[in-house]
Amino acid sequence: MTLAGQLVRFVVQFGSVILLARLLTPDDFGVVAMVTSVVGIAEIVRDFGLSSAAIQAKTLSHAERSNLWWINTGIGVLCTFFIVALAPLLARVYGDDRVVGIALVLSGLVIVSGANTQLRADLSRGMRFSSLALTDVTAQITAVAVAIGMALTGWGYWAVVGQQITFVVVGFVMNALQCRWIPSRPDRHTPMGRFFRYGGGVLGTQLIGFATNNIDNVALGATWGAGPLGNYSRAYQLLMVPIEQINAPMTRVVLPVLSRAREDHETFTRYVQRAQLVGTHGLGLIFAVAAGLAWPITDILFGPQWALVAPIFAALAIGGVFRGLIQLPYWCFLAVGKTGDQLRLYLWTRPLMILVLLSGLPWGPIGVAIGHSVAFALYWVVSLARMGRAADLDPTPLYAQAMRSFVLVSGPAGLAAYGAAQLVPGSAAQLLLGLGAAAAWLAIATLFLPSVRSENVALVGFLRRGLGRR
Repeated sequence: MTLAGQLVRFVVQFGSVILLARLLTPDDFGVVAMVTSVVGIAEIVRDFGLSSAAIQAKTLSHAERSNLWWINTGIGVLCTFFIVALAPLLARVYGDDRVVGIALVLSGLVIVSGANTQLRADLSRGMRFSSLALTDVTAQITAVAVAIGMALTGWGYWAVVGQQITFVVVGFVMNALQCRWIPSRPDRHTPMGRFFRYGGGVLGTQLIGFATNNIDNVALGATWGAGPLGNYSRAYQLLMVPIEQINAPMTRVVLPVLSRAREDHETFTRYVQRAQLVGTHGLGLIFAVAAGLAWPITDILFGPQWALVAPIFAALAIGGVFRGLIQLPYWCFLAVGKTGDQLRLYLWTRPLMILVLLSGLPWGPIGVAIGHSVAFALYWVVSLARMGRAADLDPTPLYAQAMRSFVLVSGPAGLAAYGAAQLVPGSAAQLLLGLGAAAAWLAIATLFLPSVRSENVALVGFLRRGLGRR
């Protein structure tokens, strides 16, 4: 159910990226991106890691759930006041007065998200994945319809703002109707320490991770302005659409499953190995081929006015292969309750990643994109080793499986796609021929390479089991 819902969301969101790129300008997207980086920090603080704490907890009483709801909502109120107070400073940093109005409008969404936090956690804890999928699909479709309507009627960058408002509000209403749970008054006598201890590690990890993922937007906006930032943000969103559509539902399903399987070491290890196949044979293959076909893809999707997006996206897509893989250590740290270990890992690795990422700033968006890919490739190597110690797993088979996929599947498929695309003129012909070449290589590898064939069989079995089939 989750994968089906995400497939619909992917189609809708991908369509919105294409349509809005043709209706709006790089400057429109850039000025909103200046604000969403700050709002994103408030969203992480508002959650405070308490949604994961509620999902992972073995027992959860009504009083504990109610207290968590009030805590998340209260933090959301505080974060809203913080964004409002910070708005004038943001305008000065970016040199753009439009930032103030956008920040004031988006700040109120943090309160709504705070009230929605434990509703989503409750549905996820109960494994009501069909309800969550229905919410996500409905909110996504409604938000895209509002954004396109506003763009067509001349609202400019406010169409992007309207899309975010609609998605958050509709999602909250849908979850509230389906959850059918009303929190009681806060109970001061109910101990909440265990949730804050768990959530504190998650919060620290997410804040540092968010800084790594968004410092590029802030630096580019302050240094190069809204136009170059708009090109980079389109390329980055093109990268993140498949990542979010796969990782978000996988997290929703894998976290409660791994949390329950952590006591059985053999089952836990098998599930971890199968989950990595989704990253290597799924996202890894997608991004390798996308990097090879970056120019025809961006030309078809966005049009010639967005030509500068192509090399940026190609550089980001190479790093996207590793972005898909680093989700596995994240799941394992949460499932075994080692959020403190993950936070300590972030404390020294993420500042180094930021330095690598920003080293490309003098060369503009493409330099930052190259730094981004290098940073995430290095982090994947380190995080997998640290996860192995925390979860008592041998990471060697995981390294070996990933390298086989790079060398035998995703790498050759990407090169085949790029080489085939150079043989013909026209973006549509290049895209079709490139995809055909990549598919041909995948078929050849599956037929003649036993390791690839066995991994594909295991992946199909994993997905069939996820669909409730033997």
